[in-house]
Amino acid sequence: MKNLVVAVILLLFNTFVFAQSDCNLFRTGKFQCIENGVIKTTFERDESFQIERIGEKIIKLKIEWLNDCTYLLIFLEGNDAWWEARGRNRPTRDLIVKIINVDGNSYSQEAKFVNEDEFKYKSIIRKIE
Repeated sequence: MKNLVVAVILLLFNTFVFAQSDCNLFRTGKFQCIENGVIKTTFERDESFQIERIGEKIIKLKIEWLNDCTYLLIFLEGNDAWWEARGRNRPTRDLIVKIINVDGNSYSQEAKFVNEDEFKYKSIIRKIE
């Protein structure tokens, strides 16, 4: 019985560690953001920045990894699209993004503004390069 408990604990630990390490595959590259089966935007990410292209608009964000599967996006340039959506009287806040599930070259994410729980954004991110 003792061996069974130890085996279960090791299995759970290994599953958690491997799931966390899968997130590291998405730190850099070229990606598509998919909502309800529709590609909404493409973006490129390196260790420090994420550049999003939404039609003709380009948004530059600084990226800070908080842990293997959670990162912070800090708006730097081109965030007019966000201000238009939220209203100019409300400042654009940083986004906390959590990778929820990894499936091959894609992951499910959940994002929310820092200190604001009323807004939650869920989508699929697919790595294309």
